[in-house]
Amino acid sequence: MMERKDFEEKYEKLNDKQGQVLKLFLQGKSEEAIAKSCGVSNSSSVRHHISNICELFGFKNEPGERFRQRDQLIPLFAKYKRELVSDKLIKASEFSCDDREEVNFYYVERHSIESECYEKILEPGAVIRIKAPKYTGKTSLLKRIIGRAKSHNYQAVTLDFTKPSSRVFSSYEELLKWLCKEVGKDLGLENKLAEYWDSDEFDEHTNTQTYFEDYLLKNQTQPLVLAFKNVDRVFEQESFRIDFCELLRCWSQLHLEGNQFAELWKKLRLIIVHSTNVYGSLDINCSPLSGVGLTKTLLDFTPDQVDYLANCYQLQGLNSDIFKQFRKIFGGHPYLIQEAFVFLQKEQCSLDRLLEIAATEASPFINHLRQLLGELRKNPQLETAYYQVVNETQPVRLDTNATFKLQGMGLVVVDLNDCLPRCDLYRQYFSDRLNPN
Repeated sequence: MMERKDFEEKYEKLNDKQGQVLKLFLQGKSEEAIAKSCGVSNSSSVRHHISNICELFGFKNEPGERFRQRDQLIPLFAKYKRELVSDKLIKASEFSCDDREEVNFYYVERHSIESECYEKILEPGAVIRIKAPKYTGKTSLLKRIIGRAKSHNYQAVTLDFTKPSSRVFSSYEELLKWLCKEVGKDLGLENKLAEYWDSDEFDEHTNTQTYFEDYLLKNQTQPLVLAFKNVDRVFEQESFRIDFCELLRCWSQLHLEGNQFAELWKKLRLIIVHSTNVYGSLDINCSPLSGVGLTKTLLDFTPDQVDYLANCYQLQGLNSDIFKQFRKIFGGHPYLIQEAFVFLQKEQCSLDRLLEIAATEASPFINHLRQLLGELRKNPQLETAYYQVVNETQPVRLDTNATFKLQGMGLVVVDLNDCLPRCDLYRQYFSDRLNPN
């Protein structure tokens, strides 16, 4: 989503007729009603005006689409001119996103992170790594980086490593073949693995690099953004996770080689997105992809960002004692904050009632809490360590291994060398559910 300054500049360029049409559209009026109210000849003229408005704000339909571009106006105006958008339209589009990580369309900018990533993606051979615990906003940021690249006419391919079946993960060779085929398919290229892949003569890395150099990148006229989502699924594969990380590490340097293929690799921009929750089961001395590319770790929301979201959801009483309790219980946890605001906006219960049930089995966050509880119970040492953290009133000093893993799982914040629960909800829920031994 564009930044406010760009939005305001474009909004000022609307002529009077476009402004009238837009305001009625954002109130959910039909094309016929808009035409009648604005004195426009017919519905076709209304569609023409809306199309021009979309074009002004940088939205366009892909081939075969009709109205997707106009739907993109709704979250944009809900963010910057909320008063123009009807509640009905907001509710209708609130959960249109397929990605559960982006709870709804309100995006909280982490200004320095976005600007650095936007600049980096335009560099030849760039590598960006986005890491954070689950439900922190990684996918939302990824979409915006890709959007920036596309605005410069780059191509983009996104591979989600949660999508392939277990057969693909049965061997390292199968995984790399899947990767090659998926990239080719998204680029509209024929599968030519049989022609380029030679398992008898070369290893998996050589075959993969050859396929990219001699086929996938060879005739690429535009820079290509290759985004890998949920790479933590590869990190869970003990037999080949180190090999895969070494492959990506190698790719990050190929544009610097100074040989005939370096120019091809300069066309590639790689974005690697992964959850740190998997760190709970990894060797602390083997941190995946350490030192590769521009690395950005997404942090929790600041108090100002929480207040911004509360205003987006039109929640009242930000300075009340009850809202102070809200801040204490949820901290700046992006997922919990967004979920809580959506829950309250739908008027499923009052704020007092939400705080009362938040840490119980009736909690709207219960699936999230149970998932974390299950992960802790798989590792008795971590369970014991976290029991100590949530049952002490002061910060707790743990050994380096436990601190690293609990922080990666998103369960603690680290103050110098000491650990505290990430939010008071975690303290309340886990304090009487964990085994102290």
